[in-house]
Amino acid sequence: MTNANLTAVVQSAGGNEITLKYKDGEQKIIVPPGTPIVAFDSGERSALKPGETIFTTARVEADGKLVSQRVQVSSGGVKPEH
Repeated sequence: MTNANLTAVVQSAGGNEITLKYKDGEQKIIVPPGTPIVAFDSGERSALKPGETIFTTARVEADGKLVSQRVQVSSGGVKPEH
């Protein structure tokens, strides 16, 4: 994973042009209108239901049980990606 800082946002013909500054340089990216902006938020177990898309990572405990710290679930048509 590469971390970057958002250093600029400029309106352009194709949407918003964002500038990301990395340790070794920077990159400009066009974000088209209508691009979903998502954030992590606490949820309820009731969001986990048949037909929803989820993403998670898990570890196997000594007794064979899977343990996960976080489960991402689709919401409003936006699906989590890995």
